[in-house]
Amino acid sequence: MKNIFKILALLVVAAMFLAACGGGETTPAEPPAQEEAPAEEEMPAEEEAPAEEEMPAEEEAPAEEEAPAEEEMPAEEEAPAEEAMPEGDVINIEFWHAMGGDLGAVVDELVARYNESQDKVHVNATFQGSYDDTYNALLASFDTGTEPNITQNFDLASQTMIDTGRLIPAWQLMEKDNFDDSIFVPAVKDYYSDENGMVAMAFNSSTPIVYYNKEIFADAGLEQPPEDWTFSEFLEYCDAIQEAGTEFCVTLGQVGWYFEQILANSGGLYFDNNNGRTGRAQNAVFNEGQGVEVFEFLTGLYADGYAPNLGKTWTDTDAAFIAGQAAMILDSTAGARGFQESSDFEVGTAFIPHSDSSERNGVVIGGAALWLIDAQDEALNDAAWDFMKFMAQPEQQITWHTGTGYFPVRTDVASDPELQKFWEENPNFVTAIKQLETTKTTLDDGSPNYAVLGGRAGPFPAIRQFIVDAYSRVLDDGLTPQEALDEAAEKANQELADYNQFFDN
Repeated sequence: MKNIFKILALLVVAAMFLAACGGGETTPAEPPAQEEAPAEEEMPAEEEAPAEEEMPAEEEAPAEEEAPAEEEMPAEEEAPAEEAMPEGDVINIEFWHAMGGDLGAVVDELVARYNESQDKVHVNATFQGSYDDTYNALLASFDTGTEPNITQNFDLASQTMIDTGRLIPAWQLMEKDNFDDSIFVPAVKDYYSDENGMVAMAFNSSTPIVYYNKEIFADAGLEQPPEDWTFSEFLEYCDAIQEAGTEFCVTLGQVGWYFEQILANSGGLYFDNNNGRTGRAQNAVFNEGQGVEVFEFLTGLYADGYAPNLGKTWTDTDAAFIAGQAAMILDSTAGARGFQESSDFEVGTAFIPHSDSSERNGVVIGGAALWLIDAQDEALNDAAWDFMKFMAQPEQQITWHTGTGYFPVRTDVASDPELQKFWEENPNFVTAIKQLETTKTTLDDGSPNYAVLGGRAGPFPAIRQFIVDAYSRVLDDGLTPQEALDEAAEKANQELADYNQFFDN
């Protein structure tokens, strides 16, 4: 790595670009009942909704443009732990996160639980907005010396976080502490790892799933979709639904997370060099093969009247589904509780589809992880690590999963009797886990399936926006999906070239 200050300057410029563009898909998915709450993945989403929301984004979770809900967040109004904080040798840790609304309330609950569990460390949790907002705030803080001790950063920021040179990788702390990382879900562990081990502590992971209205399905003579279904089979469901009288088959936002996820499920790569996993990504390849087929399917849903054209939104699509205007919605697993509680009909869940020319491959981890920023102070770093370990413990992961829809990042919680009972009563929370468990992480020859490991590149957050723009280039400007993706790939390749010039290849 060459001049770190030049790199950070480049990233801040990219952050300003993202802020101007809105970064619609990179907010985590928020329960749809609260239109004001941001939501992946990024994804967001996804992601980001994921938002990916942001999804959501995911991982990302979703709905970044509606993010005013933070003013109503319980922790920011009450902050009981901070009022009661003892004076003396207590170490204060700053934790920035991207969870608003109901998701933020669960984060506050976990932080308060940690602060009450001991008297040596006090964590101050601050909601920074969407995934993009939190990402941009962190990059700006490096310039002003106001960076937090821990930040929750979304999946797409992984390469950027590694490249800042400001982290203490989680694997180093795990080795020092004899922490067993084998407890993590393999796909989650692999996503946030480099050649040495986990760089970040897994926390909130999500994938997109299909939510459907069971009443509309029954009226159309349909049952739960199969786990392995193609674009053609998806459209057959759509035809039956609309013939039975429902206005729209499906609703989904024009966000980058769904393209990424369905591309991976179809076995396609986003970047060269095995999705940027065996070398720095030099070129985007999403405009080849599977990418074109996927984008033809997604844009065709709008062009052919199967989905309402609501733009790059999450909450408007949520509202259309909840109102019964559409029988299905693509959204983050993080919205599971919100959809169940907000809908006056029974909600079902299903896997996402894949292209007709491919086999089902599976999904990429969305959502976010916890990254430890080196404070150049051993006591502060150790205190931050103690909190990160706490957030990954079984009790916290179960609370997080059941309170949101993000799935547990640990494998050893599945046998918990209370969790098993919860799953029996809430099968929609299990769909995402099964979808991930059946993801084809290795190919028939035993080599890694880089499609489902996900793309990794420094300017990925900015590149995702080019896919968002590509939707309107097709639907509003008349370009073909191939032409729109070629245009997006050309812009992506310039971003990659600008970023990679600071690194030895």
